[in-house]
Parts: sequence; structure tokens; C-alpha cells
Amino acid sequence: MSLTSPSPLADNVLLPFKSDLREQQRELMLSIERAQKEIRALADSESGDVVDGSSGNASKEAMFASYSKNRTQLRRVELALQRISTADFGICAVCEGPIGLKRLQAVPWATNCIACQEQSEQGRIH
Repeated sequence: MSLTSPSPLADNVLLPFKSDLREQQRELMLSIERAQKEIRALADSESGDVVDGSSGNASKEAMFASYSKNRTQLRRVELALQRISTADFGICAVCEGPIGLKRLQAVPWATNCIACQEQSEQGRIH
């Protein structure tokens, strides 16, 4: 958290982000819960048939991939909500400059401004 500067975004700008992120959080938690139930149901219903087993494995792999993707996204959303609560939302984690509003609207869990993100992707920032 940057103690020297408050969030560069006004409360009336932060509120929609907070609301949208909370909605995403709720939807992701529901999806994760459903996936856990489906994975358990598949594990409980495993049959001895090799063909059924292979299609079951493919289904399980797809569910695990979706589950993992949703868990990762949930973590990003939760970290963005945390940054809102600590007034770090909209501040680049690298240069501590503002993250552009358009970038935040497209990727509300972004932790880097576009310039620092591009440098990171090119391997210049560790």
C-alpha cells in the first residue's frame, strides 16, 4: 500500500468496480462449488467400462481445467477487492503511477499500468 498517495480514483468511480467485482466473485464461487459437486459425482460414479472411463476422464479433465481457471480468476478478483479496500486499486504495483481507467474497465484486476505490463511481458521487470 502506498502511504503517500490515496487511490487515484474517486469513490464514485470505485463503487461500480467494487460492485462488479463482488458480482464476479459471487458467480465464480458458485461455479467453483458446482464444479466440485460435479467432480465428486463423477468420481463416485466411475464404472469399469474402459470406453466410459476414458470419456469420464476427459470430462473430469475439462472440469478440473475449468475449476482451476475459476479458482485463479477468483483469486484475481479477491485481490482487486482487497486493493480497493486498501486504496491501492488503480495504482501500478511496479511504478506506483496510475493505471488508466480504460485498462481497469477492461481488466479490473490489473496490477500494472500498460507500460509496466508490456515491459513485464517482455521480461524486463521481475
